[in-house]
Amino acid sequence: MNKPNLTVIEGGMSSSSKNKNRFFVSSYVTDTRLMGVLTVYIHWKLSDPLSDADLHQFFYIDCEEAGLETYRSITGDTAGELDEAEQALIGGLGAKKIEISLYQAKGILSHYKRFNEANGIPLPAKYSEYSSLIEPETLFTHEEYREIMALICGDIVSDYQAVNYFLMRCFGRDYEGAAWLAEGDFPLDLYDSYDRATFCKNVIDKDRTFDDGSVSYLCESLIERNDKYETVISKVTVKNLKVTGFQRCSGFPVSSAEAAMMLAKAEFVTVYEVLLSDEDMDNNIGELTVNLNTVMSNHENGRLFMAFKKNNDHVNSRVFRLSNDVKGIYFLTDYGQLILAAYSLSDIRFLENRLKASPLAPFLMVTAKYEFKEPVLFEFIQSDFEDFDDFLEYIRSDD
Repeated sequence: MNKPNLTVIEGGMSSSSKNKNRFFVSSYVTDTRLMGVLTVYIHWKLSDPLSDADLHQFFYIDCEEAGLETYRSITGDTAGELDEAEQALIGGLGAKKIEISLYQAKGILSHYKRFNEANGIPLPAKYSEYSSLIEPETLFTHEEYREIMALICGDIVSDYQAVNYFLMRCFGRDYEGAAWLAEGDFPLDLYDSYDRATFCKNVIDKDRTFDDGSVSYLCESLIERNDKYETVISKVTVKNLKVTGFQRCSGFPVSSAEAAMMLAKAEFVTVYEVLLSDEDMDNNIGELTVNLNTVMSNHENGRLFMAFKKNNDHVNSRVFRLSNDVKGIYFLTDYGQLILAAYSLSDIRFLENRLKASPLAPFLMVTAKYEFKEPVLFEFIQSDFEDFDDFLEYIRSDD
């Protein structure tokens, strides 16, 4: 799962807003704890003799490393601003929004405030706007904590899902998350000597079934840490969808080229010519963000719009790839091209159909379609080329 590139409008909340009467309306949390991130949202009504407005507060939490990382607020009920903020913060999480009480929201925020303090991480800016939510701290009882963890972690439905999430949490040094998936007395920190690592790929094979119904699995994991790759072999035992055993077997470094081969998959690309001026395209950029459910990031030769899947079902697979949460990619070049890319025919057709149904359709003309054995779009984005066709001509001649 990719961390969103946050380009959220700050909103117009004045420093005095915290002194107005606030009336709680609703709140939610995402069910993405096992992916290592959460977003908490709280909606208030603000009221004083001169105004009556809505206050929307968003908190982005990195459960592995940065803790309570980002705070954004929007005052008013401008749907466009609210949709943009929500898309930027949860659009890439594959999340369900779980309704929670104000008490539960305060407890989650207090929990990660303590995480920040324990790790020497400063809290987000504009502390005065949200300080009342964590002062005094809300401390969950054991039963309340387990109730919240059940909500934000979601249901485990298969051994594959349990194993993938468990290893992901362990390599991320998120032992709280790993412990939720485990049952029994065994160490979780077998890879604690590693720096925090990204869980790029995992292949699971059944090892043996025991008399008590538990099953052990051999796992070949490709991880990335400090810009270097390693393949790590582990044995994970599961019973009743809980991890009951964990062994470190072996590991060895792999080159970037070898890692690229391990992660390679087909890429389908459709290229359009944009028949709008730059100014008109900028005025309609919302069609590629909010309406097409993408998260935008800026690059030297254009803007990238990443469309993510609506859930994290890719974790429930014998072969896990971190990138399989991506539905597809729209890349709008500064040269006047719109390039679509996806990793399956069904997904590229889905992206094309979404464009056909959008107001941009009359201003787009298909110029080429390609199928590549391995991804090339990100190579183009990182290149010095402005035109995708020129880039393809160059790599063909280089071969």
